[in-house]
Amino acid sequence: MTPSAPDLSRLIDVRRTDPRAPDHPAARRAAARGELQRLRRAIYRERLPELGELASEQRPAESRRRFLEEAAAVGLTHRGPVVFAGETALAIHGLPRLGDEPRRIELLEPRSSTRRPGADTLVHRDAFRDEDVEPWGEFFVTSPARTLADAAKWLPRSKAVTALDFALNAERAHPDQRVVKEWVRDALEASVAVRNQARAHAVIDFADAASGSPGESVSRVLFDDFGFPAPLLQVRHAAPRGRGRWFYTDFEWPEFGLIGEFDGLAKFRKSEFLAGRDAREAVIDEKLREDYLRGRGRDVARWTWSYLVRPVSLRGLLIARGLPATRASRYFGRPW
Repeated sequence: MTPSAPDLSRLIDVRRTDPRAPDHPAARRAAARGELQRLRRAIYRERLPELGELASEQRPAESRRRFLEEAAAVGLTHRGPVVFAGETALAIHGLPRLGDEPRRIELLEPRSSTRRPGADTLVHRDAFRDEDVEPWGEFFVTSPARTLADAAKWLPRSKAVTALDFALNAERAHPDQRVVKEWVRDALEASVAVRNQARAHAVIDFADAASGSPGESVSRVLFDDFGFPAPLLQVRHAAPRGRGRWFYTDFEWPEFGLIGEFDGLAKFRKSEFLAGRDAREAVIDEKLREDYLRGRGRDVARWTWSYLVRPVSLRGLLIARGLPATRASRYFGRPW
């Protein structure tokens, strides 16, 4: 299945108005007045409000839409076939990405290509198979498997693992986004660029479909970076009386009597996590569940995104709860 065609409804291609004037003077004047935003030569968009002016729940979708419009503008002004890759392809497929939108649009070109990168484009030259690309409207995009193989080579480990964990999970990913590790490894093997190949295989091996959210994926990468033992994921427990049959913990280290829980805001906001409860009821349920686990001799450590963007604080939290490092730490900086 191919991703939905790009939405070009907000783009203004002045070449269609006057093909003899590829950058129409009237459009340039409108851009100078702040009425239009110039994306590429001859491609404009009406001036949009700053993302910070939008409601917080609207920002992620609008940010992605703007980024994909910028990618489409690049495609419209390039000669010959255009294959989007890297983080641009992650966005096109709707796979999770960490941090702000990238500054450059990424393209995949055959090794023989002479296309040069620009201020707003990054060109990767590599071998790829026919099955490694899919149509995206009048353009092309790397398949989910090839996109994830490239992510494992090119992106920080936390970004690549987050996307892989999601795509491997049949409950979280849409059928068009799902992969199995063998597909990703096959796509990686089709690449002849040797840089980071061994690293990419290690990233694919590390990915785990049991990881339940981007925050959990980043946490797992940090545990490994800190030298902590690998936790069990999504361990099932009998629920307290009157609270259903089962519940699952994010991370467990049974030998140390420790449970780890990543608390993203989605747990208390999104309907799929609330399961008919309001936010207050969800908080109460979390508290009761934690008390139940503590009553059975387990300690519970909780953290939020603020710990992940300052990893040393997560390390300190877990060490304070008795989790030992079994090898030297690799890294203490921001993971993406």
